[in-house]
Amino acid sequence: MLDLLPFSPTWVLVGLCVVLVYLYMVWPYSTFKKLGIPNPKPYPLFGNYLEYGKGANLFDKECYEKYNKVYGYFEGRTPNLMVGDLELIKEITVKEINKFTNRRTFDGQGDIFDNALTSLKDTDWKRVRSAITPTFSSGKLKQMAAQVERCADGLVANLAENQKTGMEFDMKRLAGAFTMDVISSTGFGVDVDSLHNPDHPLVTSAKSFFEFNFYNPMIIILFLFPSLGGILERLGFTFFSKKALNYFSEAVDTAVSMRGSEPNGTRPVDLLQLLLQAHNEELDKKVPNDAAKHGISSIEIKGNAIIMWVAGYETTANTLSLTTYNLALHPEVQEKVHAEIAALLEKREKLDYEAVNDLPYLDMCISETLRMYPAAQRFDRICKEDTEVKGLHIPAGMIVNIPVYAIHYDAELWPEPEKFKPERFTKEEKESRDPYAYLPFGSGPRNCVGMRLAQLELKFALAKMLQKFRFVTCDK
Repeated sequence: MLDLLPFSPTWVLVGLCVVLVYLYMVWPYSTFKKLGIPNPKPYPLFGNYLEYGKGANLFDKECYEKYNKVYGYFEGRTPNLMVGDLELIKEITVKEINKFTNRRTFDGQGDIFDNALTSLKDTDWKRVRSAITPTFSSGKLKQMAAQVERCADGLVANLAENQKTGMEFDMKRLAGAFTMDVISSTGFGVDVDSLHNPDHPLVTSAKSFFEFNFYNPMIIILFLFPSLGGILERLGFTFFSKKALNYFSEAVDTAVSMRGSEPNGTRPVDLLQLLLQAHNEELDKKVPNDAAKHGISSIEIKGNAIIMWVAGYETTANTLSLTTYNLALHPEVQEKVHAEIAALLEKREKLDYEAVNDLPYLDMCISETLRMYPAAQRFDRICKEDTEVKGLHIPAGMIVNIPVYAIHYDAELWPEPEKFKPERFTKEEKESRDPYAYLPFGSGPRNCVGMRLAQLELKFALAKMLQKFRFVTCDK
């Protein structure tokens, strides 16, 4: 029979292989058409991934406006549902949280990060979250305030040194040093003093976690072929810098060993201490999946200690530097903040915990900065089972993303969204606006666990700095 073909059998097989490879590359791309959900045209194998080159936030904003807030897109062959409708966000992240409990995870990030809050699932996530949450209670934050204030005073002293020399300086670098000092001291009892040692290994290692490039070959492979993550990990390739991860792992080990040599009750309760108190040695052994678990394991202590250390550095440092940037660009706003601080100090002797929480206009400036520059430009949940949410069918296993940046720049929700206008966050404005229009810390029970500490850091640092200085732009 093959002799009757107009082409040689080899060419027939080659053609068949080409067709099969093409079908493999495009097979999932009918997902959203079947669901009746619009989506930008995907490219074979890459999907819409290449469009991230202009910035994932800008890609989200364009699609949000074009497809009326709900649409699909593809990272490689993986379908993602983007939901920007505020009522749907409330349903998914709060009311239907039992069906959307978990976040997306990637194979190949290593055992340590597999056991962090960002990756843990279902009852394991709830168990570990309950051990960490007390760290950020009002009582604990009040205890931490003295250490945060000490770090803020160090930041002010550093600024004074820059003022004497009259040199330009990089605010992000100073902000990163400040936040590293805060999270190290309040979370782990470690005195880093990175304000005077900006190249401290903790700082350089933390920075390396955020050197993210969508066109890094490793990142491309994990997005296009997520099932290869585990294989790459076994070959020694991981999502994050192994050198940085090893450094933080050793830093946690050192902090834990220091606790063992100290008498009980000599140290204020911090994140690490609460994790250690919740340690259950039974979980360090092999535990059946269906067994009831209490406390946390050693690897969960390490994973969550590292993720808090790293995340507590970068996100708050960005917001601090960007708030000073906004104030420098808007001197009239900066003067209002300064007047508020001066008026407060006439009533109080110093800027302590109660004082920095009594600066509403400063808080409005921070909130507006977080609207314009949210630390996380989107966040996700995984649908556990086929679900109907207000008429929208979401199949089991679907990745559901919330486009924070696009929502924060929706002109219907935020008139003139490109402008810095702290007055958007007056008490009256907030009460008149849908609370799901503002999502800098996520939404629902799985929101950012450390947001209250981040806000305390920002208020202390900005109030202390603006008490002494004014920020101005430079040629750069």
